[in-house]
Amino acid sequence: MKEGDFLFKLEGFSSYPYPLALTFLSEEGHTILKVNQAFLTTFGLKSEPVSQTLERVLGYFSFSPGLSLFPYEGAFYYSITLSLDEGRHLHILIRDRELFKFHQWYHTDRLMSLGKLAGEISHELKNPLSGILLYAEMLKDEIPSGSKAREFVDKIIELARRCRIISKTLLDFGKPDAEKKEWIDLNQVILKVYNFLVDYHIFREIKFEMKLDPKLPPFYASQTQMEQVMLNLFINAAEAMKGKGKIYVETQAKPDRIIIVVEDTGPGIPPEVLPFIFDPFFTTKEGKEGSGLGLAICANIIKHHGGTITAYNSPKGGAGFQIKLTLPTREALRSDVF
Repeated sequence: MKEGDFLFKLEGFSSYPYPLALTFLSEEGHTILKVNQAFLTTFGLKSEPVSQTLERVLGYFSFSPGLSLFPYEGAFYYSITLSLDEGRHLHILIRDRELFKFHQWYHTDRLMSLGKLAGEISHELKNPLSGILLYAEMLKDEIPSGSKAREFVDKIIELARRCRIISKTLLDFGKPDAEKKEWIDLNQVILKVYNFLVDYHIFREIKFEMKLDPKLPPFYASQTQMEQVMLNLFINAAEAMKGKGKIYVETQAKPDRIIIVVEDTGPGIPPEVLPFIFDPFFTTKEGKEGSGLGLAICANIIKHHGGTITAYNSPKGGAGFQIKLTLPTREALRSDVF
């Protein structure tokens, strides 16, 4: 059964916060191959009940794949049973009142995995992007000023730099506050991203309607990260509308906060999808078109800037996103500096 090989791949088995049991389905029941420390502690066992069946240790009931409920010493537990290879099953056992907290641990675990993956991706992209920038700069020096070709090379340089920013943002997904912060004009951030995207083919039949508050105060933030947020929102809107429609952008200055609204005239967000729209890896795009990371990165950036982002369906039709950024107090700024 190659138990050792499988457990080696099951990273973090021993330290999971909920009781885990790895079993092999036999005629007698689910024969235990391995349990973690949380299993022993929760069910008051002094040693691993290896070779015993899960049914005998916890009471007779069916551990069928999926979610099931069972009693144990006056309490109720849920069993989340996952079918693995070669007759193995993984059982996650959760006290009934703890079930609603389970998604928080699962979400954190996914973020840890994402951070590890992001680091590997970022390092793989670093050298090729640096090479593209180097050769593009050298090529630019060989092209006469004012040439159309020089404009194309400038676009290549700008795109390569954007890819480097995206790569770094993904790498910093779990710690976006490490980016250098400064006083920035969010209206100018929006206009910069708009000017960068407006020539792309997917935006050629999209009309932007902007209502930018001229009294918007400066905001203490990472400019590259705020650009990343607007970039993702604009691209998502354009893709949802399949390159045809209108994107409405508004900024508002309030006494204690800044509000940014981005709405589109696309099909909107299905109600059943709204609760998960900011989850990592969640995407409604078909095939390989979406990674499910864009909005998760946006939400994490906004959170680490002391704000919130919410998604909704606009009364006029289409999807909407509202960002609320709390203006920092003098004390907050002092703690940030030191």
